[in-house]
Amino acid sequence: MTAESNADRARVLFVDDEPRILIAMKALFRNTYEVFTANSGDAALDILRDNDVDVVVSDQRMPQMTGVEFLRSAKRLRPRAIRVLLTGYSDLSAILDAINDGEIFRYINKPWANADLRATIADAVKASEVDCEPELVDDEVGTEAEAGSSEAASQPAAEAQTGGPGVLVLDDDEPTRTALHRVLSQERAVYTAQNLDQALDILERQSVGVLVTDLTVDGDNVSTLLQALRQHHPSLVAIVLSAHADAGQSIELINHGQIYRFLNKPVGEGLLRGSINLAMRRHEVLLRNPQQTLRLVAENTAPPPPEKDKRGVFKRIGRLFGLTA
Repeated sequence: MTAESNADRARVLFVDDEPRILIAMKALFRNTYEVFTANSGDAALDILRDNDVDVVVSDQRMPQMTGVEFLRSAKRLRPRAIRVLLTGYSDLSAILDAINDGEIFRYINKPWANADLRATIADAVKASEVDCEPELVDDEVGTEAEAGSSEAASQPAAEAQTGGPGVLVLDDDEPTRTALHRVLSQERAVYTAQNLDQALDILERQSVGVLVTDLTVDGDNVSTLLQALRQHHPSLVAIVLSAHADAGQSIELINHGQIYRFLNKPVGEGLLRGSINLAMRRHEVLLRNPQQTLRLVAENTAPPPPEKDKRGVFKRIGRLFGLTA
């Protein structure tokens, strides 16, 4: 493990078990940042204990400790540090774990283009300049879910709905919408939509803090909606709930949609409630401190061409939130 010292520069830690990758990273970034390198998760955690690092970039496939396992520990140890996962394998399980456990900023495929990698690290450094407010760690999801379930069971529905921001459920499956409404409406207002047009109508009329959506709704891919919301309504927190997951689409959800969680159907009531409660807390943090949204900035991409944005989602979301985003 090595460090290139310069107190005035951002600190970036690269973790990979391949020496040639670490040499390449150091050569690429040593003139811009203070560069740390480690050839294992354990060695990287030692560095984090002694150094307030701004950005952590980790390979996924490493012996003893995977990248996601390391980033999960890094999140607890240095919550301000922005986390990036780098791998040459489109491992779906790892990608979903990176969303749910590592809460990563970007997913980068090997081999990378140097210009793209530089841009990603620069975005991550900029995001790290905003201090993060403490949130519940992932180990508390179960406790939060149990507490939420018991509290909701002891409260009448009318008392549980406090008039604060609600949850929007976007799914074309009626039994799913009904089940989620039954479970979640005990604690807060819940709105349901079976297609993008209905979802946009609700966003226009109601205060929504959390969106729960399937990957595809009524034949429409929701990635455009999530990309538009991240750009124009960054305080809204998105959870994807789906029975189908695709590696490429999941990477897009990370890089362009900055989704908070990916839950598999069917989902248990405790995990669902716990995830919604955590997502609503994040929404409240983002409302209280709008600068926090800079830590969740999506990859800078142009809006899709009109033929791919058939519903005019970007324009409509822009009209709704463009003035306040």
